[in-house]
Amino acid sequence: MSRTFNIPISSQDPVSITLHEPSLTADNLGHKTWLASYLLAKRLPSLLRYIPVLQSGAQVIELGAGTGLVGIAIAAMFDVHVHLTDLPAIVPNLLTNSTVNSPNIAKGSTSVGEFDWSTVSNHCSKEHKGYDVVVVADPLYSPQHPAWLVAAIDFVLKRDAGARVVIELPLREAYAPEIAELKVRMQGLDLAVLAEGTESGIEDWEDNHPGNERTQVMCWWAVWQWIPSGLSATNDDALNKAAWGGPE
Repeated sequence: MSRTFNIPISSQDPVSITLHEPSLTADNLGHKTWLASYLLAKRLPSLLRYIPVLQSGAQVIELGAGTGLVGIAIAAMFDVHVHLTDLPAIVPNLLTNSTVNSPNIAKGSTSVGEFDWSTVSNHCSKEHKGYDVVVVADPLYSPQHPAWLVAAIDFVLKRDAGARVVIELPLREAYAPEIAELKVRMQGLDLAVLAEGTESGIEDWEDNHPGNERTQVMCWWAVWQWIPSGLSATNDDALNKAAWGGPE
């Protein structure tokens, strides 16, 4: 199944992004475009004032990109390169969506690569801090995810005053402990919230639930930045491009 999302860009015409969505299974939740991704993609123009680096050729990575909506929208809106990453089982469909939507990206670009957050500790983090902006939408589905996600952010985020992390996630009661842990771990990394808010929308489960169930969901978004103590860590912008496909 394919769906087209029209994402507004300020006063300009919207960007039309067509995404293929294979059948959703419990093991491959990244094959669906979830509400948090759609809301974040629509919110991007209003967040630019908090992320000025997007206006100066930023290198962007999306962690857990799923179908790629947010990253593709960023590339189209801000004419930057976005590296879309997810687990190996998700990457083939992510690559398809990146390729299909490349004509809609005028001056920006996207690339696709595998990134398993649970393996970050197996690598030398100082070799990979090359991204100005890290974007994540709806990333928490297990008790391990807060620790893995924050380790991944630490792994790729440049130690620079202009670097930003943008997160949007649904406020699901079942995952309240994981959300709380994520915030604590981000603060422990010396990141602080620059701006945040909530918004709601309809989670459309399409044909995955009887009766095409549609649920109102509240989501939380936040833009994070380094506090001064976080900038004191070693900064090495060199990136293993062969492994991660990111900026040199």
